[in-house]
Amino acid sequence: MTTNSYLPINFTISLEAWAEIEAIREFYDKNRDDKASVLMISWGNTVLNDGNSWSHVVIGFYRTSERYKIRDGIQMISGHEVVFFITPDLYSKFDRKIIKFEREEGFFLAPN
Repeated sequence: MTTNSYLPINFTISLEAWAEIEAIREFYDKNRDDKASVLMISWGNTVLNDGNSWSHVVIGFYRTSERYKIRDGIQMISGHEVVFFITPDLYSKFDRKIIKFEREEGFFLAPN
């Protein structure tokens, strides 16, 4: 019996969010040789110098040169490679949710 070293994807991604993810990928890849390869989705906290803070969905990419580091954590969602970089205590935040994107709010989780 094999044991995965990652938590399985438990969410979906809206078409609007996919479009923004691809726009971010294109922006990242512009004028770079080491292209964005695998989408990374996580949860993060932003804390400003004035003490204001909030938690939110984080979208990023592993570069082509980094694939070897994350190859065992790559999963598929809607035909795309994704690393779901999350800890067990935050896993339920994503459960049966959909990642959406709106210009005013950025990426966020909503009931599916």
